Amino acid sequence: MTLRRKIRGASREVFDRLRSVPGYAAFARCLCALTTTGWAVSVASVSGIVAAVAVGWIEGFVVAVMGGVALAVAVASVASPSPLSVSLRMESDRIVAGQVAVGRIRVANRSGRRAGSTLVEVSIGRGSGEFLVPPISGNGVWNESFSVMTKRRGVITVGPARTVRMDGLGLLRRVREWDDPILVHVHPQTIRFSFDATGMQMDVEGVASAKLTSSDVSFHALRDYEPGDDRRAVHWPSTARYGRLIVRQFEETHRSHHMVLLDTRRDAWDRRAFEMGVSVAASLAVAGSGEARTVSMHTSDEWIPTASPVAMLDALSEMEVSVRRDFEAVVRRCVMERGAISALSIVVGEGTSDDEASRLANIAPIDVAVSVIRVVPGSARRRRRMSRGVIIDCPSLEDLPVLISRGVSL
Repeated sequence: MTLRRKIRGASREVFDRLRSVPGYAAFARCLCALTTTGWAVSVASVSGIVAAVAVGWIEGFVVAVMGGVALAVAVASVASPSPLSVSLRMESDRIVAGQVAVGRIRVANRSGRRAGSTLVEVSIGRGSGEFLVPPISGNGVWNESFSVMTKRRGVITVGPARTVRMDGLGLLRRVREWDDPILVHVHPQTIRFSFDATGMQMDVEGVASAKLTSSDVSFHALRDYEPGDDRRAVHWPSTARYGRLIVRQFEETHRSHHMVLLDTRRDAWDRRAFEMGVSVAASLAVAGSGEARTVSMHTSDEWIPTASPVAMLDALSEMEVSVRRDFEAVVRRCVMERGAISALSIVVGEGTSDDEASRLANIAPIDVAVSVIRVVPGSARRRRRMSRGVIIDCPSLEDLPVLISRGVSL
């Protein structure tokens, strides 16, 4: 290990000194532009010079001259600046798993003379696409569309677009990147249903708190008007009696708060069931967000932002499985951190037994409606009562609205 460190340190020192040499950057770019064929020609040329000088081999000199001429012609053909500019756009940077993302490439000739054909490469995830651009007339434009197939949620990096110029012999390959990569968020599939299907009503779920406010549903007292108070809160009979403005004061109430917990432990799922579990959790959260409810979501590792459905779905697109083991501890911590919840939905995998589901449900306070949704693809759908709440076996995303609306609130 010590020898390896010394070698790495010496190499780093040599390259640092080379970078300080004038012209090194341009020379390094030229070396990077050499293709396999270009390296072979370069090595043959150097070997020819060595052979001609060392042993007087005239054929080696001829090889060196021919190789040098070929390299000079290659440099002349790719060194001149290209008149083309390339832009890459996606019609939408957010799609649902299973849909097709459509992108467009626009190549414009910025000069008044005709530009030759060129190759444009676009990185798409772990692969890439190649587009052969035909010759473009002066100030002309070439457009091309391409599609990106998506099978599962995630984040796909599209781009940057690169123009590739090569000489006729394929000795040099000059690449230029255009624009920045575009991140396409592939959202999990969700199913839409009314939040009323969960059995929770709009505001009667609220309970009075100790915080006072000028506008709510729980009346507290009367007080003198202060600048900034809502004129609609003026109590006119008291105002007439005392000869000054009197307003109503209310106690602030808690809105319905739905917490969704998703078990993301690696050992708890297979890949297909996990993607369905993410879709189930996302559907529950979107249903609450669509009704302006307070919704919280947590995985085995972190809180998922729920300020807007788009932010939540973006975060779920980026989410990966967890290596945590103790999901019960996660549920207990989440219930403690986000107090005053009125409903708790826990989405778990097929390997979670009824006893484990019952232990998870018993963590919630007694006045919280609890549902443990176990994702079991291909099995029969079932809904059963536990000592606390219900346990639901959900075989598919399409079965979710039916299962959660069977008379027991989530």
